[in-house]
Amino acid sequence: MSKSDSIVLQKSIISRLLCVKMTLRDVIYISYALPARTLQPLVPNVLRLATVEGDIAFISLVVLRSTRVRLSAFPLLKFNYNQFNIRTYVIDPVSGRFAVYFIRSGVTSRLMSMVTSTVGIPWQFVELTTDLNITNGSLSFLVYGNWEGPFSLRTQANANVSPVPSFFDDRKSAVDFIIRPLIGFAGDDRRFSRFTIHHPEVQPQSWSLLELDCPLFQKLVTIEDFRRPHSIFYLPTADFSIFLPPKRIKKEG
Repeated sequence: MSKSDSIVLQKSIISRLLCVKMTLRDVIYISYALPARTLQPLVPNVLRLATVEGDIAFISLVVLRSTRVRLSAFPLLKFNYNQFNIRTYVIDPVSGRFAVYFIRSGVTSRLMSMVTSTVGIPWQFVELTTDLNITNGSLSFLVYGNWEGPFSLRTQANANVSPVPSFFDDRKSAVDFIIRPLIGFAGDDRRFSRFTIHHPEVQPQSWSLLELDCPLFQKLVTIEDFRRPHSIFYLPTADFSIFLPPKRIKKEG
């Protein structure tokens, strides 16, 4: 075995041992379509926004419950936390594939916030409560908490929403773009990290927005009417893995 092969094997073993696995539950993706020039200032200079129809980029609010979170090296140690992230979609400069860039991320676990910040994924500690209800036979999802100010959002199942969101040829293309990027970035121009993700193919439900009040999000981006998102996907459950440690990318020059 050559020295380079040995290094690759060692990295592969470390990646498997440090793989964080979890089951996502009650995931809401609230996405807005905007001119790329509006979102480009929110991402590091080295990243290029992923666009459709030439100049349309997307920003999403994503809320989820992370359950059965465990490290491959210690599979019996499991815990749960809630997460709220604000993200956009970029082109990975390494592979040329679609990727997700986490503009801001918050978790309800102080331990996870500390660990991820240590390895270069800056997730803040936030207060976040989720509540899934059935009212008159219809599912609704209420989220509220505090992340640099009080926030709340409420969504509900809606069978009348078009199954194919605008700007996409089919539903699968929209789902793959918004939900299934397998490469992630976090950080800023001074220091940011690249990591890989495993996420199975999914078939989310289409929902509608009833209420949104998130001062942090509204401070980051100007949208004429936050009550009219491009799309809302609801995913009841899915398995998810993040392969650590992330690769730290330093600013050149």
